[in-house]
Amino acid sequence: MAAQTAGIEMSGLRRFAMPGWMATLALTGVAGIVIRVLLYRSKLGIPDSDEGLVGLMVRHINEGQIPTFFWGQTYGGSQEALLTAPGFAIFGSSWVALRLVPIVLTALTAVVLWRVGRRLFGETAGAAAGALFWIWPTYDIYKLTHQWGFYASGVLYCGLLMLLALRIVERPDRLRVGLFGLVLGLAYWESSQIVPIAGVLIAWTAWRAPKSLRHVWIALPAFVLGALPWIVWNLRHDWGSFHFPITDTTTYQFRLRIFFSPILPMMLGLRAPFSQERLLPGPLGILTLAVYAGLFLLFLYGAYRSRRRNESMLYLIAAVFPFIYAIDPETLIEHDPGYIVIVTPVLALLFAQLATTRVRGLAMLAVALLVTSVTLLRMDAYHQGADAPTMAPRNIAPLVATLDRLGLNRVYSDYWLAYVLDFDTKERIVAAQNKFSKLTFANGQATPTDDPFNRYAPYENEVRSARRHGFIFFDDWTGMPRIAPQLVAHGYRRYLVQRFTIYALPPEQTAGG
Repeated sequence: MAAQTAGIEMSGLRRFAMPGWMATLALTGVAGIVIRVLLYRSKLGIPDSDEGLVGLMVRHINEGQIPTFFWGQTYGGSQEALLTAPGFAIFGSSWVALRLVPIVLTALTAVVLWRVGRRLFGETAGAAAGALFWIWPTYDIYKLTHQWGFYASGVLYCGLLMLLALRIVERPDRLRVGLFGLVLGLAYWESSQIVPIAGVLIAWTAWRAPKSLRHVWIALPAFVLGALPWIVWNLRHDWGSFHFPITDTTTYQFRLRIFFSPILPMMLGLRAPFSQERLLPGPLGILTLAVYAGLFLLFLYGAYRSRRRNESMLYLIAAVFPFIYAIDPETLIEHDPGYIVIVTPVLALLFAQLATTRVRGLAMLAVALLVTSVTLLRMDAYHQGADAPTMAPRNIAPLVATLDRLGLNRVYSDYWLAYVLDFDTKERIVAAQNKFSKLTFANGQATPTDDPFNRYAPYENEVRSARRHGFIFFDDWTGMPRIAPQLVAHGYRRYLVQRFTIYALPPEQTAGG
């Protein structure tokens, strides 16, 4: 009788706990939305030219121009731009419409991680994994609220490939193996950053489900189908995706060291991205190091315990990733962990396995929300400080009004203004990026040498061939003392607006004017 009563009481407690857990997940969902709205309105949410480029790509897609890659690059697919095109066609182009796609893709990734987590750790930890990814890592919220081309789809593909690998291990039939190959092909076209994750998953799946190898004949053509745009473009362009100008001279060992500190701590939230400030200030900073060391020991313990279980997949990916990541010199940006966003679904799952009970899940989500809040405030403060990156203001209407008053609709400018101006004016004003290394003069009008890293050459051609074009510089541009006297000497007049300096010839002084 006592046992029966205890059983009834436990059943009642479970029924009571379930609504509370569902409320926790719902509140986490709302918190993620609120955080993104606040980020959008903060300094962190100001659009930049990388984002403007995607918006311009979308506009041109709706005009029938279908790119294979992000403009000016031979890597980074156009899938997110293609997904955005219907929204632009229906609702018109705007920064909000542009950002909806990465936000939705992030939400879909959270759902996929729930499905992965429940297979690995059970329903509670699976739900916690999805909820955690919606509010953490902090840098992901920043990166995936903006539309920067292929980062949001990258994390979705990471989650999908893990889910499909687990499904193959459960039942290695032709459909599941073929679907894995197709998704892998699409993922590779979208971002070559998937390679470290995909390589581990292929090896792990072959180890856990050797019977899947008999269906490789299906997976290979499926991969080719998914990666077909990438393959066709490279056949036509001498395999240009493998031709990268090496501008970094650091060693492999140095890049590997930088990965473990400060890049990984910045992604975990133990340091603030950009400023590298430790989570705990002042003398308490030593505790941040202790936490990092503790997480490393927990990782080793978990890897040992899971060596014969499916969750070993996560530990293998996490262990191999930094050593492949460090091969490419172009991934080294000491103050920005952007190139490891692709692996963050794995990090979320590794932490979510600790949520074996709803109480632990609630505690984990509360800590994640606190870390995200503190880190976002520090990131925003950095963007308002003296070391903030160069970017155009959110509202460039005064600049546009001045250009209209001067009759300038073709201009050269810094990269970080050019594509914002192009997008905001719907290409009524065309700005071409330039580094202004050298000017030449013909009939009194200045023309800079072409930018060797131009993202969209047609803009440069259009500005160069214009009867009259102007120059826009950020006020604090260090090259102004070198360029400005040359322009003034040839009759250019100077105009100040917002944080910009415009140089333009009077209309009557322009050749043919």
